[in-house]
Amino acid sequence: MKTVILGLVLACLAFPRPADAAQRMTTLQIVVRDASGDPVPRASVIVRTVKGKKKNKVTDTLQLKTSEQGTAPVPPLRQGYILLQVHAAGYQTFGDTIELTEVEQTVAVTLKPPQEQVSVK
Repeated sequence: MKTVILGLVLACLAFPRPADAAQRMTTLQIVVRDASGDPVPRASVIVRTVKGKKKNKVTDTLQLKTSEQGTAPVPPLRQGYILLQVHAAGYQTFGDTIELTEVEQTVAVTLKPPQEQVSVK
C-alpha cells in the first residue's frame, strides 16, 4: 500500500499541472494624476521587470507615455516585481518597486509639484 501511495505522489510531482507549467501573467494599468486629482497626459512611464533575491537584475524595460486621460496600459507581464518610474515636466519624478500578484492590476501614481530650490551660501 505504501508503495502505491509513494508511486502516486512521485507521479504527481513528475508531471506539472498546466497552470504550474505556464508563468502567471498580469495585465497592468498605470494611472497618473496630479495632487488635485487631474490626469497627467504625456508623462513618461518606464517599467523594468526585475529578477533575483535583491531585485537588482533588470530583465526587460518598457517605455510608454500616458494618454490624455493619464493612463498607460502595459502589455501583460510575468508576475513578480517591477521597478516603476514616472517622469513629467513640472512634477517630481516618481519611483517605486511594485509586486505584480493579480491577473489584472492597477497602479495609481500621484505626482507632486517640484520642491523649492534652496541655495547654501
